[in-house]
Amino acid sequence: MRRALLLGVVVVMLTAHSGIAVEQTVEEIVPPGEQRVETLGGANEQAVHGVDALAEQQVQPQEPPSPAAKAAANVGKVATGVAAAAISLGATAAMLMFL
Repeated sequence: MRRALLLGVVVVMLTAHSGIAVEQTVEEIVPPGEQRVETLGGANEQAVHGVDALAEQQVQPQEPPSPAAKAAANVGKVATGVAAAAISLGATAAMLMFL
């Protein structure tokens, strides 16, 4: 028991030492040309073009769901909750049986 305690203390001491931050410095890159941005290809490759059809770019108003759709969504949420509770209780019962 004492050996395990001593081993645990040694592991804690070694890992505590590894988390110490070291001093950091920021060094300037010597040749400034290394940070230059160059375009690839022609200028037309990076241009943004609109879509030909106007209907694809228009935003339509959002219609609220019907009462039947709301009721169906609520029934689905309740069914999902009941199924999750049943699975959870079943898994708990199975774990208790194996203890």
